[in-house]
Amino acid sequence: MSACPFMNERDAAMFGLGKITCTICRAQIPEKQALRARHRKDVGACKACYEQWDRSGRACADCHRPVRGSQEWGVFADRQSFGHADCGAVWLAA
Repeated sequence: MSACPFMNERDAAMFGLGKITCTICRAQIPEKQALRARHRKDVGACKACYEQWDRSGRACADCHRPVRGSQEWGVFADRQSFGHADCGAVWLAA
């Protein structure tokens, strides 16, 4: 289903509707495969970048300590990396 009722799926894909740019790797990915920011539309990350960060120990780019358990996490848009929301990262909805 396309984002606009007047376009079919092929036209919507051509214009980039329903896609988001990953803040980390700058790839265009479908919204269904993205982690979106809770409060900003221009920030998001692909699940592949999140999984890579998760496998590498979930270290915060600001304080260099690991993000653990129920701590809020997000993405630093200016640094193209993940970290604690308390350190200034934009929260992402998982």
